[in-house]
Amino acid sequence: MPDKIFFFVDPHNISVSKFFLSSQESHHLIKVLRKQIGTEIWLIDGVGSAYLGIIQNIQNDLVSGNILEVFPKYGENKIQISLGIGILKKDKMNFVVEKATEGGVNEIIPLVLDKCIKRAINLERLIKISKVAAKQSGRSIIPAISRLRNLNELLKKYPGYTILVCHESGASVIDIVPEILKTETKILLLIGPEGDFSKKELALLKDANFINLGNRRLRSETAVITALAQINLYSN
Repeated sequence: MPDKIFFFVDPHNISVSKFFLSSQESHHLIKVLRKQIGTEIWLIDGVGSAYLGIIQNIQNDLVSGNILEVFPKYGENKIQISLGIGILKKDKMNFVVEKATEGGVNEIIPLVLDKCIKRAINLERLIKISKVAAKQSGRSIIPAISRLRNLNELLKKYPGYTILVCHESGASVIDIVPEILKTETKILLLIGPEGDFSKKELALLKDANFINLGNRRLRSETAVITALAQINLYSN
C-alpha cells in the first residue's frame, strides 16, 4: 500500500476510471515529493469519495492516471455534524476550522453573536485551511464554510437538526449525547464566543439540548475539540 498522502482531485476531473490533477497538486506530487509514473497515490474529491490511483502519465508538468479502487465516505462520520460558533479572533478561528475539519464536521457556520468581539472573517482563508486539513486527515469531504449568520437565521435554516448547545448549565455529555446519537443523524453543535452566549441568545435556544463539557471553563476553541471528541466517541 502507498503512503497515505492525500491529493485533491476535482470531481470534474474524474472520468470513468481516469483522473487528472490540477497544476498545483501535480507540482506538489512531482516536484516536491518526486513521485514517478507507476506510483500509487491516494486522492480525495472533497464531496464524499477517496480513491486509490496510479500515475500513468506526466506531461507538461500535469499528472494523470487510472483509478484502481473507490472508497465512498472514506474518513467520514456516520452522522452529519454542522458546527455553529461565535466568531473568534483570527488565529483562534483558523485553529477552530482546522480542528473541526479533523474532527469530522461537515459544515462550519461562523456566527455573529451578541458578545463577539470580532465581526468579520476571511472566508477565502478559512476555506483554504479546511481543504488542507481534510487532505492531511484523510477525509473524503471538505467541510463547507458558511457565510456569516446570526442566531435567528441559523435556527430557521436548520429546522430538522438536533441542536446541542455547549453551556455550563447543561446536562453531562455522558448522560445525554449517547441517547441522542442512537436515533439522530444530523447534529447542529453550537458553541459561543469568548464571552459566551448572551441571555437573549440562551432564551432563543431554550428548546435545544444543553450539554456540559465538564467542571472547568473552556476556551471556545477547546470546547470545539472536546465536544467533537465526545460526539465521535459515541457515534461510532
